[in-house]
Amino acid sequence: MDFSLLKSYIAVAEERSFSSAAKNLFTSQQTLSKQIAKLEEELGTSLLIRSRPLGLTPDGAQFLQTAKQILQLKQQYEENSSRSFTGAQYVHLGIEHTIARAILPHVLPEFLQAHPDVFLKLNEESPEVMQKSIAYDGVDLAIGSLGSIPDRFEAVPLCRKEQLLVVPKPIFDTLAGDRRDELLARFAGGVDLPFFAEAPFIRIPRQSSGGRALRSYLKYYDMNPRFVCELTNIENAFQLANSGIGVFIYARIFWDTMPPEIREDYLKNIYVFPLPYLPDIDDVCAYYNRDNGLHGMTLELFKVIRDFFAAYDPGPEKG
Repeated sequence: MDFSLLKSYIAVAEERSFSSAAKNLFTSQQTLSKQIAKLEEELGTSLLIRSRPLGLTPDGAQFLQTAKQILQLKQQYEENSSRSFTGAQYVHLGIEHTIARAILPHVLPEFLQAHPDVFLKLNEESPEVMQKSIAYDGVDLAIGSLGSIPDRFEAVPLCRKEQLLVVPKPIFDTLAGDRRDELLARFAGGVDLPFFAEAPFIRIPRQSSGGRALRSYLKYYDMNPRFVCELTNIENAFQLANSGIGVFIYARIFWDTMPPEIREDYLKNIYVFPLPYLPDIDDVCAYYNRDNGLHGMTLELFKVIRDFFAAYDPGPEKG
């Protein structure tokens, strides 16, 4: 059995749309249609009523439940297999890659030391991919930004994703001129983003949480800055800002969880100013499939992560 065919069928059956399912699975409608046709041929029956919206035949409705059960048994086998080889309890965590950089060095040592029999599998993905991983790839718990909450998900807010403006010192000094010291003192309590309307900016694609944050600020202040480059990785964008390329919006939790000596080294080249909080920016959440819930070591890891965020207090801007 090709298990990818089962995942494809579940996606189509739940979305009742080839186009929506193809988008969720990051494939083309043509490929997805061929996969479903192949599955129907193997089973010797029709599964879908190809109308708008798509419907399920009686066999299709029955097979939807069967497909879910098969994938669940497959996951249980893989987890038990992992235990047999490693002697470990299995935890499958999905986490936004930039959130992972911020929190995992602070969370995992404590958790793994307290639970040496745990085998932890990590999916480091974008927020969009993580939602699909919970639905189709066996991820038990995801940590990251969540723009909208699907009906089947339970979401637990962990912290507001406040943002900072990272400004290369030469760019700031050129814009500020003789007002440098005055503006540094004023912006320490909250930066005036339109002041940088003529500065070069670094862009992150809008589908990422960093890109959505940037878009929210530019829309709020009705700005259309000149972009000098675009990167898909927020950490690389920060490094380019640090090298003087352009201005960049950066989530505060990433900055706050850096070791103090690293922040001090960065501050040789950049200024870091707090931005006003905008409520439409995605918060950091923990989320999971409500039907499956959280249990065992996954629940224990969730508690450790939740305690980390409960103790995290941005306070006045650091550095």
